[in-house]
Order: sequence, then C-alpha cells, then structure tokens
Amino acid sequence: MDTKAFDLKKQLRKQMSALRNQLTPEAVQDKSREIFHRLTELRVYKEAEVIYSYGSFRSEVFTWDFNRKVLEDGKTLLLPKVISREDMVFYKVENMKDLTEGTMGIMEPGEKCRPVSDRNSDGLMILPGLAFDKKGGRLGYGGGYYDRYRLTHQISGGNVAVAFDCQVIECVPGDEWDIKVDSIVTELKIYERTDEK
Repeated sequence: MDTKAFDLKKQLRKQMSALRNQLTPEAVQDKSREIFHRLTELRVYKEAEVIYSYGSFRSEVFTWDFNRKVLEDGKTLLLPKVISREDMVFYKVENMKDLTEGTMGIMEPGEKCRPVSDRNSDGLMILPGLAFDKKGGRLGYGGGYYDRYRLTHQISGGNVAVAFDCQVIECVPGDEWDIKVDSIVTELKIYERTDEK
C-alpha cells in the first residue's frame, strides 16, 4: 500500500470512529433494531443456513439481539475469534452462554465452541466496519482480518455490511485485496452494490 493511501485510510478511520461515537447508546440500540429488521427480511438471510456474524462492541451496530435471533431461526451461528495478529477463526456457537470475554472486552467464543475448519461455505457473512461506499468499498479497523479470511475461504452466500447511515460515504479508499460488500443495510435503507467506476 502506498503511503498516501495508508494516510488517507488512517485519517478516515479516525473521522468515522469519532462520528459513530457521537451516537447515544439509545440511538445505537434503536438504529440497530431497524437495521436487523431490514436484514432479516432479505432473501439472502432467509435462504442462508449458516450466518457468519460478529460480536459488537462500543458504538458498533449492536449485533447481540440479531445473533440470538439467528439461533432462534434455527440457523448455524458462527462468530469470530482473533487468535493471533494475523489470524481470525470462526467458531460455531450453539448457546450464547458459551461466550467469554476476550481481548478489549469483546465477547467471543469460549471453550465449548468448535472452530470451523471447512474452507467452503454457502453461508452469509455479516461485516462490521467504519465506512462503506455504494461501490462495495469497506473500511475496516486496519487489521485486515476479514480481507485475509475471505482470501482463504470461499463463502458463496455473499456478504452484507451492517452500518449506520452516517457511515455510508461517497468513496472509501481501497486496495486490490480489500473485500467488497454486496450490500449495505442501514437504519434508513439498503444500498445494493453498483459497479460504476
């Protein structure tokens, strides 16, 4: 990555994090409920048997009620756990009580959860991030975990970003290895990816 792109991403991460952190806890809850109401009505969710989700923290879109619904809907819930500076592994979670507090206070799969070893899945991946654009661009937190995971795993059910509408911007600076999102679900609308230049 060139220095200019790196600096742009770093500055944008700071700006978008500050913007999202302005939301009150009540606003995060209300907007998150609307986001997941929209998401669970989508055909890609209804048809998916496996859901790759994540455990939200701080001012992220609140995923915990959604994760419980995935289990209630009889779907397989997979949640990530960072195991090194380079690697993230998804684990099958059958009961929310099987989660333990991990690094940075984020709840993650505990000892009762089993890692997913299959590198091919028809599951639907729910992606976190700081900023997104309508062309499928995604700005994560800079660790590259999701980008590396998608390079080594084929997940054919697609990927959907969940975000507050204020996180959707004109253009996210990206690199060729950055994964694209198929759609972005916000509290106001659903943005389908456009392939315009």
